[in-house]
Amino acid sequence: MSHQTGINATSELKEFLAQARGGAIRIMKIVIRNEELVLDSCREPAQSWDKDYDQFLLPLLTPQEPCYILYRLDSQNAQGYEWIFIAWSPDQSPVRQKMMYAATRATLKKEFGGGHIRDEIFGTVEEDLCFQGYLRHMSSRSSPAPLTAAEQELQRIKVTEDERRRIGTPTARARVTMEFGIDKRAQALQGLAFPLQEEAKRALQQLKQKRINYIQLRLDVEKETIELVHTKPTETRELPYRIPTDSPRYHFFVFKHSHQGQLQEALVFIYSMPGYTCSIKERMLYSSCKNRLLDEVERDYQLEVTKKMEIDSGDGLTEDFLYEEVHPMEHTLKQAFAKPRGPGGKRGNKRLIKGAGENGEES
Repeated sequence: MSHQTGINATSELKEFLAQARGGAIRIMKIVIRNEELVLDSCREPAQSWDKDYDQFLLPLLTPQEPCYILYRLDSQNAQGYEWIFIAWSPDQSPVRQKMMYAATRATLKKEFGGGHIRDEIFGTVEEDLCFQGYLRHMSSRSSPAPLTAAEQELQRIKVTEDERRRIGTPTARARVTMEFGIDKRAQALQGLAFPLQEEAKRALQQLKQKRINYIQLRLDVEKETIELVHTKPTETRELPYRIPTDSPRYHFFVFKHSHQGQLQEALVFIYSMPGYTCSIKERMLYSSCKNRLLDEVERDYQLEVTKKMEIDSGDGLTEDFLYEEVHPMEHTLKQAFAKPRGPGGKRGNKRLIKGAGENGEES
């Protein structure tokens, strides 16, 4: 399928590709000009691949112009550094350009060397190609094929038996071995269960007894446990300052407020993940352990979580924001019923009904 369009790389691009494979380049944008593949721009690495990703890639996505982007990962295989091959084809670009880039894609891949390309993604909007979009792409690729009805039933039986064993042996827990190595595809984590340390369990018991109003938890990745950070008494105005700016955390906070003239308390769960300052391993582990932690808190400690939210910083955690999250306004405006209009066209002459006069005579 290569050379379908007759468009080839210039000699300058071929030489640059050979040098880039050595690892000095993080990202390069390649376009078609004058029916030739040419280098448009490139950048050297600044940080790790996941931290460089959005700030390097997104500025290169021109709204109406397709392009190819080669993005270098930090991983290596037998051939050298591994790369992501990205094909950008925005919806607004001319059809002829889309077809030309689609037909030339195999040419560029062959020129660069398919053995260096670990993954390939295609996008028409930024959401397809941003870092979160790439994580979704990896997750979908590693997801298992749909189960048959019989396989689903067997899976339900297995889950039930596992749960019975877990309840019967409180110290037992599922251990999931994850490979986050460079040459391993990302695994789709579903309900990864890290056990709570004893101090964390005591804190949750105290929260249930209303002896404390705030808990902060963290994952101990090495020990595969959830440990307590602190339970400092926290007012709503102090909550933003409890959110770390450099590491993820789980928070439980009792939001005391007045609603419809009555004092109320609402237990709020906050999962804070401060942008891309965290490693991809941390992001995946925290995201995966969250639901199982909430299940355990609600089931074993009978704590009803009123609101669950995810944030990247504590800046917006004001009292008004929390109130609106706990008591969302219901927009139930309904369109007023309008009487249907009658059929158009002439409806005949109107009948004049004469009323009776004072003496019973027609007027």
